[in-house]
Amino acid sequence: MSIKDIRRINIIDVAVKLFLKESMADVKIKDVAAKAGIGEATFYRYFPNRTSLIVACATYLQETIAQKYFVFDSEKTGIEVLESFYHRFLEIFNTHPELYKYLSEFDAYCTRLAHKPLEKYSENFEFFHDAYIAAYKEGLADGTVREIEDIDIFYFSSTHAMLSLCKKLAFEGDIVAQDALVDKSKEIKTLGEVCLYYLKKDRVEV
Repeated sequence: MSIKDIRRINIIDVAVKLFLKESMADVKIKDVAAKAGIGEATFYRYFPNRTSLIVACATYLQETIAQKYFVFDSEKTGIEVLESFYHRFLEIFNTHPELYKYLSEFDAYCTRLAHKPLEKYSENFEFFHDAYIAAYKEGLADGTVREIEDIDIFYFSSTHAMLSLCKKLAFEGDIVAQDALVDKSKEIKTLGEVCLYYLKKDRVEV
């Protein structure tokens, strides 16, 4: 790894910590440069603009989350891996809700961009999809999951629902009085259980 690569990673690391602590809108290039111990002019040697830094930070977090939370024990059955897959959303919410807050801000930021430089970020989502489909296929083989007509549709629908709920609860907090009536962790856990119930081979048909 070159010195330039090391310095670039350090800038990303500093920026990630700032973005997770502060609102994305409040973190300026001068703040990142100061924390990284470099001048603003030096910053632009590594990132052409603020958007490229924000995308790099999102990609870094995405890859970190993938390796820390979504690599599973190969000895587990298919349904056990899928249980772990859905549980990871809750685990992250309980331990690092700021990650969902950042994702909410990142999504909102990206919708405002005329050009969306998200190629690498988009490619990385295949890791999660591939892990899920591999677990599903293992579940079919070991008899722990039932056959679903379009597993890709189910994957995207269920994971989008999980991610959206986690981001909403982490970022928005309590808006109306009813929001405070239910434990947020239990909401996420329940949605995961609904998804798993649909997947399980031995579920009760109604």
